[in-house]
Formats: sequence, structure tokens, C-alpha cells
Amino acid sequence: MTTYLTRPAELLDLVGEQLGTTDWCQNTYERVNLFADATGDYRSIPFPPPRTAAAFENVVASGYLPLSLLPRPLGDLLTIDSAPEAFPTPARVGTKVRCTGRKLAVQRFEAGLEAVFGVTFESEDAVRPLCVAEPVVIYR
Repeated sequence: MTTYLTRPAELLDLVGEQLGTTDWCQNTYERVNLFADATGDYRSIPFPPPRTAAAFENVVASGYLPLSLLPRPLGDLLTIDSAPEAFPTPARVGTKVRCTGRKLAVQRFEAGLEAVFGVTFESEDAVRPLCVAEPVVIYR
């Protein structure tokens, strides 16, 4: 289901509202390998630690893979006719990029720790950030 809007100002009326649900997307070995090649994140593939494979009964992809898929489902969830999607600052080819981070929260639970980080990606030639995120990471 897609939420259709004619102008960005209509978002103001949707704060806290459900946008919809996308179709299912198959998590294939090909997608996992392409993600690893693109990001350099090979930690979980092709052979995860035995305890991980036993816990999930299969090879486990990086937890960042779903985040990398965000553009498609976000476009499936929300369409605004009069406004193209943009980020605070474009990531220009050839520029240097860095990340700054801080710990926002840490919570202990039975199986380990859950940490929330605040990360900001910056470009050397921009005043505004490229991307801001709050990833949740579980350490077992």
C-alpha cells in the first residue's frame, strides 16, 4: 500500500500515522553477496560463526543489509507528486567522506547489550551532513 500526497506540506498531517506495508522482498544469497561486495561488510558471509548459524538455522546477512534497501520500500510507502526526494547534501564523486558518532543509549538485557548510536556522515566540501542515522546494535 502506498500513501499518495500531492505536496510535501501534507506530511505535517501524517505525523505518527502508519504509511502502509510493502510487499515482501526475498533475501537471496546473490543480494547478500552484492551487499558485501559494495560495502566491504563480509562479517557474516558466506560462513557465519557456528553459534550464529545454529541460532538462525541459515547463513545470516549483515544487519545493515535491510537499511541499504531503504530507497525502494520508502518509495513504495510514500509518493509525493510535486516533490522529488533529496538528501541534505549530495554525496559527490571524488570527495572525502567521514563519519562522526556518539553513544546515545545502552541497555543491558539477558543476552547481552543493546546500544543506540548517533552517527553523522559528512563530506569535506559540504556544510550540511550527507546522512544522519541512529542504528541499534546488539552485542551478545
